[in-house]
Amino acid sequence: MHAPGTSPWVSLLVLGFAVFVLFRKKSDPEEIRRRDLRVLARKLQLQYDPQTDYKLAEDFSFLSWLRRGDCRYGYNVFRGSYGGYLVTVFDYHFATPGGRGGPLDYYWSAGVVHLGANFPDLIISPETRESRFAEMLGAPHITFESAEFSRAFRVGCSDKKFAYEFCHPQMMEYLMANRDLNVEISRNGLALLFEDWLRPEKVEANLSRLIALRKLLPEHFFSSHK
Repeated sequence: MHAPGTSPWVSLLVLGFAVFVLFRKKSDPEEIRRRDLRVLARKLQLQYDPQTDYKLAEDFSFLSWLRRGDCRYGYNVFRGSYGGYLVTVFDYHFATPGGRGGPLDYYWSAGVVHLGANFPDLIISPETRESRFAEMLGAPHITFESAEFSRAFRVGCSDKKFAYEFCHPQMMEYLMANRDLNVEISRNGLALLFEDWLRPEKVEANLSRLIALRKLLPEHFFSSHK
């Protein structure tokens, strides 16, 4: 059956195009990822918003990892309470000049637990050839009694005493068992950052690691950094 005056071939073409669009949408990797993230949000009882959020980049600009480049925005944002703590998890985009080829786009992801205190700036990242080269050029780097920990991680902090208190033996032990973590603490946020977009199969495990780090913070921190 087709509309009067309409060729059956036209009707078939329209139907075929609709099927193509529907199939493409269902098989698009980004659509599949967002669908899986939405399902995960329901499981974790967190709010989920896939839309581009430029304000989020501004809200978390106190984190130095999230101040790089231009055209900064978040998306696929999870918000709510997890493990008894207020958290925000999101994909993150920024761009840098790329010469003749145009801007270079970078896609990271982050998980932030809100601390309700005001802490000094501290960054812990895995030691790499690049960070060792930066140290040779004079970039500050705090060393610890544990030579193994100092070899594995690069620690920078505006308050050396705070860095030593933060990296207590249990914290160093945890980090040594999780050597892929980029950690930043600043003001009222503790963040884990990954050079990859959110993977539905990894979000829950990384949230658990974020909460584990929060629980390793000594409670006296919160009375001394109000």
